[in-house]
Amino acid sequence: MQNSARFFENRQCQYFPCHKGVAEGEFNCLFCYCPLYTREVCPGNPTFITRDDGTKIKRCTDCTFPHKAENYERIMNLLRVTKSETCATEYHHGGEQGKAMLDFSVNTNPLGLPDRVKTVILSSFSELECYPDQNCTRLREKIAKKYSPLSAEHIVCGNGASELISLVVGAISPKKALLTAPTFSGYERALRANHAKIGYHFLKEEANFALSETIFDSIETLSPDMIFLCSPNNPTGQMIEKNLLEKIAGTCEEKGIFLVVDECFIDFTERADETALRMVEKNPHLIVLNAFTKIYAMAGLRLGWLSTSNSALLQKIDALRPEWNVSTLSQIVGLSALSESNYIEETKRLVKTEREFLSEELKALGFTVFPSEANFILFKMNERENERENERENDSPNKHKNTKNAEFGQRKAQNNIKMSENIDEFLFRSGISLRNCSNFRGLSDGYYRTAVRTHEENVRLIEVMARLSQ
Repeated sequence: MQNSARFFENRQCQYFPCHKGVAEGEFNCLFCYCPLYTREVCPGNPTFITRDDGTKIKRCTDCTFPHKAENYERIMNLLRVTKSETCATEYHHGGEQGKAMLDFSVNTNPLGLPDRVKTVILSSFSELECYPDQNCTRLREKIAKKYSPLSAEHIVCGNGASELISLVVGAISPKKALLTAPTFSGYERALRANHAKIGYHFLKEEANFALSETIFDSIETLSPDMIFLCSPNNPTGQMIEKNLLEKIAGTCEEKGIFLVVDECFIDFTERADETALRMVEKNPHLIVLNAFTKIYAMAGLRLGWLSTSNSALLQKIDALRPEWNVSTLSQIVGLSALSESNYIEETKRLVKTEREFLSEELKALGFTVFPSEANFILFKMNERENERENERENDSPNKHKNTKNAEFGQRKAQNNIKMSENIDEFLFRSGISLRNCSNFRGLSDGYYRTAVRTHEENVRLIEVMARLSQ
């Protein structure tokens, strides 16, 4: 790229040449010219003038960032996306370990892709020669029918939930946003890519990371333009209580705050009927997000959807959405998956039974296990337990009789602590993959998330974790 302020001059700009009073050899505001800059609101705080025809336009000669050569580096620093502006720690999600690993880091349906869906995939090859319906018409209609009283016109389909998160943030372009912590890192990534200022509402471990009324204090303090909530929350598995969610949605509507509720795991729970979708049609500031990825084990096919009754927002999202972003195969599979009912009920029964089994077994091994309503469990290594056990051995009446045993106990405790620091390596050698949660904002070393899988797989995990806790 040419290192010159003049490089970005764009005489095709819709405002050119209406800026007046610019000295010879100078240019106007870079933000009107630079093709990299996409925000609607110029941060340079320009004044506005009115043309003879009544059109109101920016007068960038009064801008804080005039497009002069000496300001080039300063302006470019504002435009560049740095590592710190995206995610602080890059993490490769579960499901990338290969079949040789028993992967508890990926929290998709333990039953796998429904058999009927597999059959549909095998019989759909002839349809793949055509371009997909870029409006996903049939798919949106079937989603609306399943989640009645939703309207198909209020639904947008996307290439997984991640694309939809980026699209809705890009469409709203918030200056300030509020996130809970810990929660899914994709929200923060999308917000930072759009240069939003982010505030955090930290969930309390002593409250099992459940959202409470204190969220309103954070809303009042930050005055955000946008809030992301995840229910059940990833990685904690906690659902937001129905009355609290209704109160938050009402507050956001009153204050003009866009509220995004991510419900990608709600179909695993016993309270799926408490979905925020019931409020969508009456609250234009509410956006509800869901995906086929988790409940139908379709991570590789990439299919998600959102719903909002805000027609202006829907138009903006649709304008930003790439053409043919949902493949023909994904649409076909989505239509088939939505017909599954017995599969969903079987999934809920399995997840509930096995979640209780895993929770009790992990507790019995001495781990701190947090309550969950989802198909995954957050738990914590208790290194201090190893140290206290060693202290009890050393304080026993017979400790002077066998110094070697005491020394062995000390070495054992030290090895256990070291093992907890290298738990990922230990698990990998054992053919197991867990989600290390140390890079979740609001958590630290020692927190892990395990998916709930089939009984045989869960037994295998407990066997490995028992060796770890010895």
